[in-house]
Order: sequence, then C-alpha cells, then structure tokens
Amino acid sequence: MSQTVTNRTIYDRAATDGAWLGLFITAALGVGMASLHLPLLNLVALTMFLLVPFFVLRSMWRTSADSSHLAQFSALWMQGILTFCCASLILGVCSYLYMRVINPDYIIDTLRMGIAFLRDNPAQGSAEMAAELQNVIDMKAVPSPIDLSVMWLWTGAFSGSVLSALLALIVVARRKLRSAAGSR
Repeated sequence: MSQTVTNRTIYDRAATDGAWLGLFITAALGVGMASLHLPLLNLVALTMFLLVPFFVLRSMWRTSADSSHLAQFSALWMQGILTFCCASLILGVCSYLYMRVINPDYIIDTLRMGIAFLRDNPAQGSAEMAAELQNVIDMKAVPSPIDLSVMWLWTGAFSGSVLSALLALIVVARRKLRSAAGSR
C-alpha cells in the first residue's frame, strides 16, 4: 500500500488534489454567490477562500514527506501550478453551467444589485460608478457566462502559479531547516 502512495507522480498528485480543490473553490464561489441574498454567508465564503493556500501547502508537505526526490522547489511548484490549473478548470465549467443553465440572470441581477447599492451610497464617486454600470447594461455590454468563466479560470491558474511558488519556497525552506536541525 505504501508503495502506491510514495510512487505517485507530480501529475497524479496535482490532478487528485486539483479535483478536490476545484470542488472546494466551486463551493466557496457558490457560497459567495448565495451571499447576495444572505450577506452573512460572505464571511463563510471569505474563510473558505482563505483556506485555499493551506490546502495546497498541506498537499506539498505530503509530497515532500512521501518522496524526497519530489521535494525540490521546481517539482513542488509544478505540482502547485497543475493543482490550480485542474481546480480552475473545474471552477470554470461549474460556474459556466450555473450562469448558463441554473441561473441565467445571475450576471444582470448582480449588476442591478450593484447599481442599487451604489446609488444609495453617499461616498464620493458612487453615483458615477452606478451610472457606468447602468451604461454597461443599456449598451448590452454585459459579460457573458463564458466570459466570466474563462476570466475566473485564467485568474485562478495565474494567481495559483504565483501562490504555488511562495508555498514551494516555504516547504523547501522548512525541509532544509529540519534536516539541518536533525544533523546537529
């Protein structure tokens, strides 16, 4: 049994972790979308998104512990990049299906909600922002579900790549500190 765990490749680990992360991020996005009607869910969504780096860090630590040859910065970074790419693909597909099939009015309803909020907001520039959003609706320049889904996909993949570099550095530094402390 331990043979199959330690012999897993970076690609296998990233695909498995990415599938779970994709479901988690999709759930966090769903909670965030639901927070438009139940504002306290915003805190739950924020907490879920803040847990994402710890999920990836844990998977990198597991890889580092299971396979010393995969504990190099480049391998861990690649694992993180691929994990986020897999997760972003799942998020993109699920968000597209939600906005296209389940709630086709989600984007326009969100814009209208933003306009109402900005019109009631006394802050400087709020009225102008509300007018700009109204122009987007009037000019029929509202982004489509595929536009938003692809944007979320690329944002997740890019930000995940940057975050993975930092997390890989943490894992490698921790491993070096532990090995230095163990050799004393």
